[in-house]
Amino acid sequence: MNPLTEHLHHMTHFDGLLHWCFLLALVGFPLVMGWIALRVLLPLHRLARQTERIASGELNLFDAPVGGIGEIEKLRRSLQMMVAQVAAAQQRELMYRSALTESQENERQHIAREIHDETIQSLVVVSHSLERALQTCPPTSHPHLQAARQQIVTTVDSLRQMIANLRPTVLDELGLAAAIETLCERDSRLSFVVEGMPTALPHAYELALFRAAQEAIHNAERHADFNRVEITLHYDQAGVSLSVTDDGRGFHVPVHLREFALHGHYGLIGLRERIEHLGGTFTLESAPHQGTHLSVHLPVTHMVRELA
Repeated sequence: MNPLTEHLHHMTHFDGLLHWCFLLALVGFPLVMGWIALRVLLPLHRLARQTERIASGELNLFDAPVGGIGEIEKLRRSLQMMVAQVAAAQQRELMYRSALTESQENERQHIAREIHDETIQSLVVVSHSLERALQTCPPTSHPHLQAARQQIVTTVDSLRQMIANLRPTVLDELGLAAAIETLCERDSRLSFVVEGMPTALPHAYELALFRAAQEAIHNAERHADFNRVEITLHYDQAGVSLSVTDDGRGFHVPVHLREFALHGHYGLIGLRERIEHLGGTFTLESAPHQGTHLSVHLPVTHMVRELA
């Protein structure tokens, strides 16, 4: 074969290889891209969407496989284990805070009892002594004795108010509705109504609802600049609900209540944790110049279990 023929044969053979390579690339590229999309991109997209939901507090994720190559499944299992550890840590922290709250309530009860049984009683004795002294001392000393006795009476009233804030005895003696009504008696702008038929509640539930009303009223008095606050205690077959609504200045509610802690405000955070620990729900709604609405609901199923 002469050189020219060999050269033409080489070119023809080379063009054939290019042709087959082009056909293989034309057919193989979509197949490869489809495999990558089905086995890599789509599973990663599902995994990414599940991961995004963790930011909103949904930790019961990564239970169902997302498919894809083995490495993605390994990643999902690792994330599942990590989320489970975070959820367990949060549960331990919630139990710790619940125990801490209960300990604080017991300490409040102890301090309130000490103030009532010792401090107030001692002041009452001193007041009676001053009253008897008024009957025997010369008239020139009466103004000083009367002023001292009046100061003692004022101090006793302040201590009784402190006791009510520490541990509301009316809650133990007369129940939840009477205790909330007592909170509202100090300000004519506070209105309280009971809906439905009141039923017996575990003490922890009554105390949580009372603290919710107390915290909401306290926040309204300090920050809301309100004209009216409406407190409603509602009983029905599903459980008991408390709502507190004011017409004050309102505020922007953060996406996560824990952001309040950045500004040193822990009352609402602790209240929500206490309610959720009892199996209830906590809702806070507000906007600038539109007032604030706080609602708490405790289901009857958890109460029955607690009373049993």
